[in-house]
Amino acid sequence: MHYYDALAAPGGITWNAARDLAQDSGGYLATLTSRAENDFVFALVDSSEYWYERPGSGALAGPWLGGYQLPGSPEPDSGWRWVTTEPFGFRDWSPGEPDNQGEENALNFGESPSGWLSTWNDLSAADDSIRGFVRELSADSTTIGLLQNDSAAFVGYTLFAPLMSTYTYLIDNKGRLVHSWHSSYYPGMSAYLLENGSLLRAANVGNLAFGGGGRVEEFDWDGDLVWAYNYSTNLHCQHHDIEPLPNGHVLMIAWELKTRAEAIAAGRDPAKLGPSLWPDHVIEVNPANDSIVWEWHVWDHLIQDFDSTKANYGVVADCPELVDLSFVARNEPVYGSDWNHMNAVYYDEQFDQVTLSVHSFSEVWVIDHSTTTEQARGHSGGRQGMGGDILYRWGNPQTYRAGDSTDQRFFGQHNARWIESGLPGAGHIMVFNNGLGRPGGEYSTVDEFIPACDSTGAYPRPSPGTPFGPDSQCWVYGAAPPASLYSSCMSGAQRLPDGHTLVCTSEDGTFLEVTSDSQVVWRYVNPVVGPGPLYQGDSADGLNEVFRATRYEPDYPGLAGRDLTPAHPIERYRTPSSGVSESRTTHPDAVGLHANPNPFGRRTTIRLGLPRAASAGLGIYSVDGRLIQALAPTGEKVIWNGTDNAGRLVGRGVYYCRLRCAGFTVSKKLVKVN
Repeated sequence: MHYYDALAAPGGITWNAARDLAQDSGGYLATLTSRAENDFVFALVDSSEYWYERPGSGALAGPWLGGYQLPGSPEPDSGWRWVTTEPFGFRDWSPGEPDNQGEENALNFGESPSGWLSTWNDLSAADDSIRGFVRELSADSTTIGLLQNDSAAFVGYTLFAPLMSTYTYLIDNKGRLVHSWHSSYYPGMSAYLLENGSLLRAANVGNLAFGGGGRVEEFDWDGDLVWAYNYSTNLHCQHHDIEPLPNGHVLMIAWELKTRAEAIAAGRDPAKLGPSLWPDHVIEVNPANDSIVWEWHVWDHLIQDFDSTKANYGVVADCPELVDLSFVARNEPVYGSDWNHMNAVYYDEQFDQVTLSVHSFSEVWVIDHSTTTEQARGHSGGRQGMGGDILYRWGNPQTYRAGDSTDQRFFGQHNARWIESGLPGAGHIMVFNNGLGRPGGEYSTVDEFIPACDSTGAYPRPSPGTPFGPDSQCWVYGAAPPASLYSSCMSGAQRLPDGHTLVCTSEDGTFLEVTSDSQVVWRYVNPVVGPGPLYQGDSADGLNEVFRATRYEPDYPGLAGRDLTPAHPIERYRTPSSGVSESRTTHPDAVGLHANPNPFGRRTTIRLGLPRAASAGLGIYSVDGRLIQALAPTGEKVIWNGTDNAGRLVGRGVYYCRLRCAGFTVSKKLVKVN
């Protein structure tokens, strides 16, 4: 498979410089070996930006191509070669060319005063007046980057931040890099393009008490850090998602520490409790002065029926607006203290409400943002008169004793969000339903439902033991067969202006655009793993995770006036003439990391390949970047017995073994199945 890019050089460029630029990006100057290929490439440069009008003669000189003449060859037409060593069989010289007027030894389109020519001209490789060149990229098979781009796809720019990279990328529909930003931190995890053209991203500072997250950063379009806010101590830590508000403030999800004694005093069953509990809270930060101007805490809205002598005792089924402190999801051991594990926060300006995706409860919650912080601690006040109590919840009525397993709709979902005004389905809520523990088999879907909300933003309260409506989703996207779409963690979905939906399946780093009737019209696989982009044809091996992807329309305010000239694809391409694969190792000694078995049950053996006399760090991490257990990388192998640093057995799920050595990092995904 071959790809072609026309690149403009407004200030002029020599053939040698164009050749080097093409090779530096993993490609080469275009080689034209057939009439069809020649016509196709010429159509790419059928624009004035690629052509130079010579003073005096008015001749129009076109962009450079990949042909050159071997030194010492008989003039004017012997010894011509392609940079890839392909046969120079097809020839399409302009009339009278090649004519070798002054050591003309390189190939370009043109030249004629009568217009742009699709035929060829010989020219001195040192001529620096040429205004562009055509780059060709090739791959034996397409495994990463752009896999599908149908004409029906919604045209826009897709933003994503690979979890194993400190870069955030913006690409066009053809999979070409448009812009990027660099941070000193790995994602922590979401990223957004603001209307002022800045990048707002969560960052992972490596909090030792909680794990991932802890910082929010804003970079302007030029990549300069203009704001940073750290919310990371041994008592609290930002994690997963952030939400920019219309007033310029930022909502952040965060953990807070409650000791075992505090949890028991609040009514938690000690049998369902480790050394601590991390209930979630939400803060609103004003970047102008770094002040917290509003906050809401799960801990202020509890109920329990386990211990009548403790706080928060009551009838759970009578209080769906409160959170059952005794509820524990089936996958709770995966997260230990991480009781709620909220993974998305979204704001609705119409009703001044906030949606929260509560992973461990398999629910979506809606709370009132019109409250003051004091009202948010209680049960009255705000536009809906309920203070900080839950206005509405949907997905798993077992959490408030209003149903059983047959009523559960979500299974470890992510990215709950209202569909915005003006979009098809506006006012509905959409989630990526991961399907973790789904009865009948684990597979993922994108689910859309209509919340039981009236025109004032109020939610009718059901009678005790009866779940909130609706009874079911109004739209579901799933693959055929169902299990072919599955990501046990992270992931997201976004409604696009044309009614299509952009889907991100995080674990395999794949982005899909699907129509309302479930047809896939665009597909892209993140090519970035660890130290940098892969080569086309390589496998990402599950190391290309992306928390979420977001598509921005061409007239989005944050893109207005920006240089959106596409560059090359992010993935790298091997030059056919090289004959060998290029090394991606940044150290002369090989660094290896392999686990067997994988997936595993009780334990796995991690085999290492380390440079001589090199210091290294080795650890097991959760999918959100939290250190589970530090290991000593001595010798050729290390055994991980599936425990954390405290010696407790962790639950089934996805983990990462990360080896830091010789100035870079190698990671391996581990899957624990029991």
